[in-house]
Amino acid sequence: MGNWSKYTREEREEVAKVTGKLRCVIVDVEEAVSKSGNNMIVISVRPSGSPAKVKYWLVDNDYFNRNATQFFDAFPEIGDGNFSFPTWIGCEGAANFVLDDNDYLSIKYFISADKAANLPPFEGQKPERQTVTKFTEDDSDDELPFDL
Repeated sequence: MGNWSKYTREEREEVAKVTGKLRCVIVDVEEAVSKSGNNMIVISVRPSGSPAKVKYWLVDNDYFNRNATQFFDAFPEIGDGNFSFPTWIGCEGAANFVLDDNDYLSIKYFISADKAANLPPFEGQKPERQTVTKFTEDDSDDELPFDL
C-alpha cells in the first residue's frame, strides 16, 4: 500500500482569466471528429498575457466557410486556404475572448488583422514557427543508378 501520510497541502495561485480583444498565438492544431460525426479542426491558442490554452473548433458544417474565412483573416501569416496544420503553429492573430456559461475562457470570434492593428503586442511565450518542406518527385528515369 502507498504511504499517503506524506501528503502536505499546496496552495494554488489562481490565474486571472484575461478577456476582451487580445492578440493570440496558435500553440496546437489537430484534426478530430465532433460528437455529431462532423470532421473538425481543433485549434488551441494562447491569449496575450495568459498561460492558458483556449480551444476553438472549426467544424465542417454549414458554417465552415464563413468561420474558416474569419479564421484565415485573423491569421494572415497562414495564408488563405492553407490547411498544412504544422505551419499554423506559432502564427499570431487576434480574437475576442469571453467567459462562457461554465466560467471557461472561450473565443467568441476572431478579429481580422486590419481591425487588430491597434491592439497591444502579444505578451507571453510563443512557440517557434514551423515550416514544412515539400519534396518533388523526379520524373526522369533516364539516369538510374542501377540496371533493370
